[in-house]
Amino acid sequence: MSSRSTSVIIAKAVSRHHLLKIDGYSQTKVVTHGRGIKSYTFKVGGHSWLLQYYPNGEPLGPDTYIDVFIQLVSVSRDMPVEPDKGIAAKGSLSLLDRAGNPVPSYTSTFNRSFTTTGVLVWYTKRTMLENSGYLKDDCFTLRCDITVTELRAEETEDCNFTDLLWKYDRADVAFEVDGETLTAHRWVLAVRSPILKAAVEAELLDVPEREKKTTSMATVRIDNMEAKVFKALVHYIYTDALPDEMDKGDEATTAMAHGLLEVADRYEMERLKLTCEAMLCKRVSTSTVITTLVLAEQHHCQKLKVACIEFLVSLKNMKVVLENGGFKHLQMSCPSVLMDLIKWSKAA
Repeated sequence: MSSRSTSVIIAKAVSRHHLLKIDGYSQTKVVTHGRGIKSYTFKVGGHSWLLQYYPNGEPLGPDTYIDVFIQLVSVSRDMPVEPDKGIAAKGSLSLLDRAGNPVPSYTSTFNRSFTTTGVLVWYTKRTMLENSGYLKDDCFTLRCDITVTELRAEETEDCNFTDLLWKYDRADVAFEVDGETLTAHRWVLAVRSPILKAAVEAELLDVPEREKKTTSMATVRIDNMEAKVFKALVHYIYTDALPDEMDKGDEATTAMAHGLLEVADRYEMERLKLTCEAMLCKRVSTSTVITTLVLAEQHHCQKLKVACIEFLVSLKNMKVVLENGGFKHLQMSCPSVLMDLIKWSKAA
């Protein structure tokens, strides 16, 4: 008999901030122009970083400025790149006010690759800082926010239950969905979806333990869902894969992916949610972009939201969507996203 093992590679955006306090600001001005003072290293996404503070300006700049660099010290072993090729990161570096909040006029943002040579991300004239009111007791604080992609591999349980899919053998839970009844196995649900498991257990609260272990079949009603979407969900739960018909790439399968993303968010199935998000990023069209954008905003899918906005800022695509009345729907459903789109269009 053969055996197998399974694993999963997880890629996700991770964020962290680091505070750098300059205590004794006036004394740091004795440092020679072009010489930096390094912070302690800190980790984001498995990578090590540090800040370099130049109280009298970086080597190639004027000595009347304060400059701050971000330097990538080392790369996570799980990231298949070389440090000198750079690590993509985005974020901001801000001067904090006395309440510990970022000062907008002293905040810079970045979205670029970082290497071990360091990158200038923040600067200001010394006289501006000294007259700003944010220098208190000869101290001020900078906040650095960094977001990067973290990669890691994990061993997983072998959870392919294809042989049980749609079979009644030992099925012990029935779901009533959109006029149809579908059966499943509690122990399979327990592996894949704790929330579905909890829904089943809630139906069995008043059932004696002896009956739970023998003939009792819980019946769970699922509202606000199409039967075909729930079938696709159960297919994924049992096979760890989407149904084959979702490879077609037509509007019907896009609509199915919309439904599955909502369901994945509802039942906290993060891997299914990421799978649907990646699929929808590749299927943005003039006929689906507004619906997809609203969905991305409602279910906090930032990558999908960006893909939709980047599609819409094309004048050709925007014209078609305008003619179809799509922006009226967006204005009614998610006016905040419409404002994001306007800001993005101005920056393009």
